[in-house]
Amino acid sequence: MCGIAGILNKNNQGVTQDLILMLSCMHNRGPDGVAIQVGQNKPNSLESSELSVPYVDGRFGLGHVRLAIVGGQLGRQPFTSCDGRLTLEHNGEIYNYKQIRNRLRSDHDFVSTSDSEVIIHFLEEKLTQSGSLLEALRKMARILDGVYSIAVKDHKTGEIALVRDLLGVRQLYYCEDPQQVTFASEQKAIWLLGRKKSVKRVMPGHAVIINNKGNLREYRIAEPPKTLESNMRTFRYNTFEDAIRAYKRALTLSMKKRTEGLDRIGIIFSGGIDSVLVAWLAKHMVKEVICYNAGTPDSLDILFADKVAEELQLTLKVNIITKRSTEKMLPKIIHAIEERNALQVEVALPIYSAMALAKKDHVKVVFSGQGADEIFGGYSWYPNIVATEGYFSLRDHMIEDLFLLYKETLEREDKTTMAHGIEMREPYLDRQVIKTAFDINPKLNVKGPNDQLGKHVHRKLADQLGIPKEIAYRHKAAAQHGSGIHFIIDEIARENNFDESRISSSYLDELEKRELLGSSQRYGFKYGNKDLWLTSPHIQKYLDRLFEAVFGKSSTFIDSSDELDLLTNRIIKKI
Repeated sequence: MCGIAGILNKNNQGVTQDLILMLSCMHNRGPDGVAIQVGQNKPNSLESSELSVPYVDGRFGLGHVRLAIVGGQLGRQPFTSCDGRLTLEHNGEIYNYKQIRNRLRSDHDFVSTSDSEVIIHFLEEKLTQSGSLLEALRKMARILDGVYSIAVKDHKTGEIALVRDLLGVRQLYYCEDPQQVTFASEQKAIWLLGRKKSVKRVMPGHAVIINNKGNLREYRIAEPPKTLESNMRTFRYNTFEDAIRAYKRALTLSMKKRTEGLDRIGIIFSGGIDSVLVAWLAKHMVKEVICYNAGTPDSLDILFADKVAEELQLTLKVNIITKRSTEKMLPKIIHAIEERNALQVEVALPIYSAMALAKKDHVKVVFSGQGADEIFGGYSWYPNIVATEGYFSLRDHMIEDLFLLYKETLEREDKTTMAHGIEMREPYLDRQVIKTAFDINPKLNVKGPNDQLGKHVHRKLADQLGIPKEIAYRHKAAAQHGSGIHFIIDEIARENNFDESRISSSYLDELEKRELLGSSQRYGFKYGNKDLWLTSPHIQKYLDRLFEAVFGKSSTFIDSSDELDLLTNRIIKKI
């Protein structure tokens, strides 16, 4: 994991100072090293305390901050191809990199054991064959097994490509204006240069190609597997026996890929079946597994997580959240996730708090149960879709939810964990796990309109692996409710004089125009309890005010945790 930054100046002005400034605000993403490459100078590795102009400036530059997981110190980026034509940065993990490396090593000189380095040599080879960077990227997308955001420069044509994996597990943002094109792993690195309003995402499965003049075009380079086509009407697995056998094989392989070479990992642990199953499998693959949770003292998630951890003999560490600690954390969370949406902030808060414990333990990789609800039919409103629209409509909704995870969940959780310098891995979002899940007849997972649990293949596998039935078949509340966070933020908003009396009709009209994030907000209320998922306007207005205080209208923000603590105290006093 890492942070990527880059600039192409359209007016032939130097970019080094701006590039260093961008990297300085993402140091949390890369505590193990920082490097830049400007023009065709050699990459220059720098210590974060020694950022300065190191050599002749140029109109294009790449910068990188690195969290070392694979490849040690020799894995520092940017990487340069053997022929010097390509320069590349990668954020993510490639799980089949050893196989790719073995195919390439006879014709390419590898300088590290990093999973990232195989990408540039693969592109180098395919570019030589096709002559087109876009075609080389399309071939890359078909062969890479993993998650990634990539920036690559073709020095021969002057093209720059910004690339994102099919599901968008790793994010990449960019901004174009009359002066330059800027891109980074986090929006705040671009906002720092005064470009707050025009930031865009590189869309999942796409490449944005920037030519030498700074003109941009976007191309799709990765297609979903045919299993996920919405017109599929037949299924490969129609019995529990076949479905569980296939799922067990896919999930076990997914976990093995993601735990290889690790002696110690963390689990974002709620006590629900998704995180429990990940922890149970990890326990048999990794020497030390530590589960992390956070919530109010009497929250259901903490009470149940503690009970489950004791029964399954898992190590669990809990961060207790209070009203005062929540008030101090809120500006930090908004700064980390670059978001003010109440649902996003509420879900991020317990994870952010839990990761503070993981950071103290020097854990670098945590596992999440993200994605299981979407691929196995776990949301409480899914049975109502079956009742009103049928199973094929349910399947379409599940696919839609899966491919919107990038902006509704994945970007938030990547930023939340990386705020503590920790990489998150998502075994349920492995491409073979997803393919297997959608090869299963949905009737096996959602048994009908009265099914209150869902995910029956998922739960049955847990049962077969030895997880007690009362754990495997537990009904779990949403994170913001199970952790008790929603009610605390409501109290804090009211204490700061943000209540219903502060809400005008014009503000309500504004809220109506905002994008709804999350399956529950987008359409879940149509099939269930609307009041449960509605954002209280007074809470949202309070978070809007915090967002403005953190980032400001002039895009000012915080470069260090010490400065962030000082700002947090000022915001609390001010509001």
